[in-house]
Amino acid sequence: MKRTGKITAAFITALTAVASITACSADYSHIDGYSDIENARKLYSSLYSAEITVTDKQTGTVTQELTFCYDKSDTLSYSYFGTDGKTKYYEYHNGSEYNYYSDGEWHTLVSGDKDYVCYTRTNKMSMTAEGMIFIKPESVTGSEVKNTADAKVITMQYDVSKLNSSMASQLGLVGDLDSFSVVYTIDKDGYCTSMEQTGTATKDGVQSKVDYLMTVSHMNDIASVSKPQVQESADKSDAE
Repeated sequence: MKRTGKITAAFITALTAVASITACSADYSHIDGYSDIENARKLYSSLYSAEITVTDKQTGTVTQELTFCYDKSDTLSYSYFGTDGKTKYYEYHNGSEYNYYSDGEWHTLVSGDKDYVCYTRTNKMSMTAEGMIFIKPESVTGSEVKNTADAKVITMQYDVSKLNSSMASQLGLVGDLDSFSVVYTIDKDGYCTSMEQTGTATKDGVQSKVDYLMTVSHMNDIASVSKPQVQESADKSDAE
């Protein structure tokens, strides 16, 4: 989504977009929980509908919300909200019209217009694709699996030297990445219901930390999507 790119630097989508590619030819079966996560990624990509919420756990602020569903022709409708704490951004697509909120009003694009986008099951929006669930097994230094009554909790620690050099800034951290870990919650049907990413970085002796929680709910339980309600402090700046 071109117009959301300017505000996603510190959000989960930006991180997964550059770092969730796995080496398909390698064997990572020795990593505890790896096969569960790979299966959950495929299940996520196959969802007919869902609601995704990303929360900054340090502030309690919801930084992203996406509600989506596919119609009978596999065309995507979605409602999106995102914020970096200063700017708020909205998108709405009803399957034919692409709407984005900027300069205090809604703008509508249709097929043939510049910057028009439309998504399907084969031409996926990034937030509906399996890459939304982060995994980079070649960088995993340790993993732990805990079983609960109705879920499986998988914690993975990552070697930051093997991660993308820009990940610290993408996470909203200042300095060099010191640590990065991900906790996945997989339900009894194999779906990922939450993913929590935490990281730290240090610059000039000062450490910063981030803690983002993504939850996935209402899976295959949404029949239609409504245009988001715009809050008063929504972006009124240039949308480019």
